[in-house]
This record gives sequence, C-alpha cells and structure tokens, in this order.
Amino acid sequence: MTRLVILWLLSEQPLHGYRIKRILDEGSLRFWFPVETGSIYAVLRTLERAGFVETEVVEREGKRPERTRFRITREGRRHYEELLRRAWREPARPVDDIDLALAARQDLEEEETAALLEERAAALRERLAELSLLATSAPAPEMVERRRVLTHAELEWAEALLEKERERRRGGT
Repeated sequence: MTRLVILWLLSEQPLHGYRIKRILDEGSLRFWFPVETGSIYAVLRTLERAGFVETEVVEREGKRPERTRFRITREGRRHYEELLRRAWREPARPVDDIDLALAARQDLEEEETAALLEERAAALRERLAELSLLATSAPAPEMVERRRVLTHAELEWAEALLEKERERRRGGT
C-alpha cells in the first residue's frame, strides 16, 4: 500500500519525503493510509531505482537538511495505474494477526483469551465511533462505508465468538 499511496500523492505534484509525511498527518489521512514514516523514504528510493520516480530537485531551506523532491515518471504513472487496477480487481489478502492468535489460542489461558476478545470487541466499537468522527477526512465516502461494514462484521464475529465461549463454559454446546 505504501507504494500506491506515494505514487498517488506524486501523481498530483512533485514532493519530498517530509512533505508526503506531513500530507498523511494532515486531515487524519494516516488513519486511512497507515504508512510508517520510515517506509516513505525506503519506498521512494525503491521507486527511483525502478525508474518510477525521479529527482526533480534537491533543495535546502536555511539550515534544514537537504530534501530531494521527486516527481513521477511516465513509467511510474503506468505502474501507478496498474497498481490501481490491481487494487480494484483483487481482494485484499487476508493477513491479520488475529488469525495467528486464533491458531495459537491454546498458548494462552482460556480466561485471558476471553478477556482479550472482550478488549478486541471494545476496540472495534471504538473504531466504529472513530469512523464516524473521521468520515469527513476520508478522500472518498465509499472508504468510510467499506470500513464501517468490515468493522461491523468483525464486531459481530467477535461478539458471536464471545457468546459461543460463554455457552461452552456454562456447559452448553
């Protein structure tokens, strides 16, 4: 995702890494695109080596460190468009730490996993509230609705699993 976000921002205008960081920090975009600051510079170097971005200018303001402003190349724009097409076509890969936690649940005490699942459900409820607060900062309203639906579905799953665990502890099924 970092590569796609950076190319998206560079498709609008040439930028240096620090400005990309500031854009993500402004208007709560980091909530929607959780890009690590350190990865911005690494991805910019990778994109430059691949010929997808190039140095426009190296500039220095006062005593600040030099900053390299990058612009997207013609090849970079084609790569960006292909990444966009892939994002539309392909479902996200289901890579989530909770899957490993479920597979290894026997490594923690039963009471602790129940408490942790309660915490997860509470965090999901908070996320739904946060989505409502940050809805106006989303670059597209469909992003908000998608996140809301996915978060709500995960909350329903967590609550159903909690109920199943309660039933099992009470001696039910």
